[in-house]
Amino acid sequence: MRIAILAVFALIGATPVLAQTPRAGSWQDAVRRLGDAHVGHPIRSGRVVASPTAIIAESEPNDSIRTADSIALGDQAVGVLNPARDVDVWFVDLTEGQLFSVDVDAQVLGSPLDAQLVLFAPDGRTVLAFNDDFNDLDSRISFRVPASGRYFVAIGSFGGNTGSPLARYALNFGTVTCSGLGTEREPNDSPATATRIAIGDSGTGEICPVVERPTGDVDYWAITAQAGTTLDLAVDAASFGFVGDPILALYAPDGTTRLAFNNDFIGSDSRLQFSITTTGTYYATVANVLGFGDPFRYTLHVGTIVPGPGDPITVRAENLGIPLGLAVGNTGDVFVSDVSGGRVLRISAENRVTTFATGIPSPVSVAFDASGQLLVTSLAGGVYRVTPQGQATRFITDGIFPFWVAVAPDGRIWITDLGNRSVRRYSATGQFETSFDAIGIGQSGPGPLAIGPSGEPYVSNGTEIWRLRNGRFERVLAGQSLIWAFAFDVAGNIYAPLPTAGTLKLFDSTGVVLADPFAVGPDAPQAVAFGRDATGATLARVFAIDPQVGRLFEIKPAAVRQRGLPGYVAPSLALDVVVAALLGAGGLSLADRQYLDAVGNHNGHYDVGDLRAYLRVLQGSNR
Repeated sequence: MRIAILAVFALIGATPVLAQTPRAGSWQDAVRRLGDAHVGHPIRSGRVVASPTAIIAESEPNDSIRTADSIALGDQAVGVLNPARDVDVWFVDLTEGQLFSVDVDAQVLGSPLDAQLVLFAPDGRTVLAFNDDFNDLDSRISFRVPASGRYFVAIGSFGGNTGSPLARYALNFGTVTCSGLGTEREPNDSPATATRIAIGDSGTGEICPVVERPTGDVDYWAITAQAGTTLDLAVDAASFGFVGDPILALYAPDGTTRLAFNNDFIGSDSRLQFSITTTGTYYATVANVLGFGDPFRYTLHVGTIVPGPGDPITVRAENLGIPLGLAVGNTGDVFVSDVSGGRVLRISAENRVTTFATGIPSPVSVAFDASGQLLVTSLAGGVYRVTPQGQATRFITDGIFPFWVAVAPDGRIWITDLGNRSVRRYSATGQFETSFDAIGIGQSGPGPLAIGPSGEPYVSNGTEIWRLRNGRFERVLAGQSLIWAFAFDVAGNIYAPLPTAGTLKLFDSTGVVLADPFAVGPDAPQAVAFGRDATGATLARVFAIDPQVGRLFEIKPAAVRQRGLPGYVAPSLALDVVVAALLGAGGLSLADRQYLDAVGNHNGHYDVGDLRAYLRVLQGSNR
């Protein structure tokens, strides 16, 4: 049996999970977590048994099911894993229906042990549960007992490498129970049974794991709010030393329409703000992000904040999946990428939502190129180009992990590549020109990208925005929250979405804060873009998308200071010069010919097909 148990540890310990996981805090990690709003950080553990009934020391040999040491619920087992690859096995008698929990104390005792736990069924062979690094290096298993009997717990070291005379541990054997402490009034797991709480007050409650309550424990709180109020809801759990990772949501008076959602605003604690437009009773919910682990107590604070000048926001479209990228076409239609649906959606001026393009795996950012076609980056790699008819083809394929795309006034295409942390520049027709190393900007950069008033690219590295000027990166501003896909107006003001704060912030061109918040209510605003009219002219209207609730919002237009930057500007080419160039005469630069080819048939050179296309452009603009 020793060989079998060691084989279990060797098999599990050899799995390269960490090597497959995006680095915490990176743009890849942020996108991954947006894909599933219910995935969060591990719940941090307290002890199962604060004061054990008895402390039982191991007795060697105890490295097999046959020689396992005996322990009872409420007791604490102590031992040492020595030599390397040592495994200690304990048995405990459990009763059907109990929520059994066994918790390792090693790192917290100063031990070098990186412990792993395995729970075996009464047959001594079937693995029921495994855990490694539940609370930093210390492990925990919580398990609902399916049938009364004798169960076995094996403790070993990760990879079998940390066994030594110093590798001591304590195992706390107990059960998980929910005490029902706090001002909440159970049952309160629905709008009909919600516990009432007034604005300005705080309420306390306890969240039990799903395994304790099979339907899950969600605490509802009823809040009466007046129109014009901006609610500020915050949950404290981890910050108070309690064990848990709370998630917070706000629902409309119908009790089913989710208005806002937040997870991990400060550490594992959550916070959200939302501007109320209709007087009524709203519902805040607190739950456990993972649904398992120990119960935890929390405090819900219900307050208000002064709304920003851009409040209240207006919902323009919903049920958009998980929208990450945002662009506005030259007819005024808004285009968003739905990373979960593998599609690009079009929202008309009448707020009608239709599918514009499909077949792009996990689309992220979107931008219109010089020929009026939509560029789309994909998490699967590459940049796609979508015709006005919605036909998508792979366009740029030489990047490693293209993330964000923007098009400069000269038609050149700029891309941030997370594969080698660079900013890459391409011609208007997609030909690679040069690359700039962005590792030096730090944090997780380069991330979202926008073109500034001078035609230079600006990128976010996480909480800072940097400008690329003359081949060198210069920091423009630094914030305190994550900054995603920002946009410029013609005066150079920066409209920045802060998804972890649930707000938008307004900076001037030098990085001075003009409004914080500029607007609240988009729960996790991801990207912003300026609107256009039917002629393609930019307007003083700002749109934002929210992947957490799948909606497109508009900021109050009266608060928008200037119209948006026009983006790509087509060169004004005299028709006779264009015709003469086709007949062999000079007069057109390489950039001009690339532009004409981008407007026309995209075959790599200027020809008669491009002339026909340019004539149509002139006709459409009455030039």
